[in-house]
Amino acid sequence: MSNENNTFDYVVVGAGSSGSVLADRLSRDGKSTVLLLEAGGNNESELVRMPRAFMKMWGNPTYFWQFPVKAQKERPDNETWVYGRGLGGSSSTNGTWYLRGMPADYEAWNAMGLREWSWAQVERCFKEMESYQYRHAHASRGRKGQLQVTELPFRSPVIRAALEAGRQMGLPVLDDINTPNTQGIGYTQATVDRRGRRASAYRAFLKPAMRRSNLTVITGALAERIVFDRTRASGVRYRVGEATLLASARREVIVCAGVLQSPKLLQLSGIGPANVLAKAGVSVVKDLPAVGRNLVDHAMFSISFRMRKDPGFNREFHGWRLMRHVLQYYTTRSGLMAYTSPELTALVSMRSAPHWPDVQFGVGPFSMRSSEEIKADPGRGALEDQPGLTLNGYYLRPKSRGSVAIQSSDIDVPVLVDANWWGDPQDRKLLVDMLRLMREFAAQPALAPYIVQEVTPGAQYQTDDEIFRALQWLVSPGVHATGTCRMGAPGDSVLDSRLRVHGIKGLRVVDCSSMPTPPSGNTNGPAMMLGYRAAELILADRDRVETDGECGVTPARAAAA
Repeated sequence: MSNENNTFDYVVVGAGSSGSVLADRLSRDGKSTVLLLEAGGNNESELVRMPRAFMKMWGNPTYFWQFPVKAQKERPDNETWVYGRGLGGSSSTNGTWYLRGMPADYEAWNAMGLREWSWAQVERCFKEMESYQYRHAHASRGRKGQLQVTELPFRSPVIRAALEAGRQMGLPVLDDINTPNTQGIGYTQATVDRRGRRASAYRAFLKPAMRRSNLTVITGALAERIVFDRTRASGVRYRVGEATLLASARREVIVCAGVLQSPKLLQLSGIGPANVLAKAGVSVVKDLPAVGRNLVDHAMFSISFRMRKDPGFNREFHGWRLMRHVLQYYTTRSGLMAYTSPELTALVSMRSAPHWPDVQFGVGPFSMRSSEEIKADPGRGALEDQPGLTLNGYYLRPKSRGSVAIQSSDIDVPVLVDANWWGDPQDRKLLVDMLRLMREFAAQPALAPYIVQEVTPGAQYQTDDEIFRALQWLVSPGVHATGTCRMGAPGDSVLDSRLRVHGIKGLRVVDCSSMPTPPSGNTNGPAMMLGYRAAELILADRDRVETDGECGVTPARAAAA
């Protein structure tokens, strides 16, 4: 299909987890032309394809955006958040941990008036997306979709003991950790295909779609501004190298740039809190105070233990053993390099009803160097020399909220990210209790033969005040942030229930920033579901306008109406 003057039906900004799925679904029926702009590269590298290599590329600016975070009392200096860049976004760079969230997450959205997001609608999208080929799969799981999800294959005595420890603590042992409406413990699931390769949103959805003539994908294309015809989004100005170009949208502009970049692009384009825009020297198109607010992430921390009677993984990723695993991967696409993530996943109702867990932790036979002096997280870093066992956990429903705000009209100036950790004092107590819960798990009789002592933070931290002092340096971002362009009522949100920006025609936001509250688990699966469901809504709106056949209205005007 020809696109004279760089004009398309839909211009999508960002080829991350949501944007890749969205571009596939929008272009599938061949009726619409779609342009997908991605600021990063194509992510066609062995570091991306090999799941375990994610630790090697962690933080590398080729694969990650880096966002400095506002300094905060009781937090380490120079905190930086990282999110994936390039085709597939964070799905090309993350730990591949796959969880859908719980039905109660989406029913809560539905109860907010977001009628398009009930569990029944969301579950159908997950089922259509997934290819989960296990006899023990829950009935809600999909078997024929594009996204291959596999169960981590590693088994060992300490992992079997950890499963039993969960049972001893009162958790059901689940054949399928994505079983709805229950807490439990089971083997971790990952976006890794059956040949041991990362199953990113790019590889599963976008790469096959790129053969279509009606889909154009441009990498190295940094969106600078959304262009408006009065209060209608009409296109995107973007930069490739030294050249500045304009892509026009007949129907809609759809922003999928991520939880920090989407509010930035809206604010730079004149949509956001008027005081923030004025301070940055940006003319106001629409005063929308919620743009950039309601930032929330799953606070993550890890505790580790010295281990005996099981060698664990620490020794496996050095010297000749590492080379052996790499060789095994390239010859058989199996072994330790063919997956990452903790081997077990536990979903626990600490303060919530049993059907809606509020704590997630993983269990893995590894440990990393850490100390209060170097402010190192034992869940991310250099491996220790001695065998260890690590529990890395997330509190799934934090109460604190932060913000994202531009500081200049120059797109190259970083946004101001205020994480506002501990903004709600209840979060302190919740995280202290969560650490005690994880210690309780490690103290179960099944693990007694394997655990020598707690290494990080250490048994010397016992009172609430002592534990919180440790958490000040232990906690790191879960990289599961949501909410900065959330759906909801016009007064306190950015989007309506069909992901349309309040008061602006022809403009939607589709990514984790759109989520009104965080899901109960890792956000990558829900982000892909969001792109899948959004395409249904966008195409339904397109077809409704075409069926209505509004006399004298161009397709772009009609779609924006």
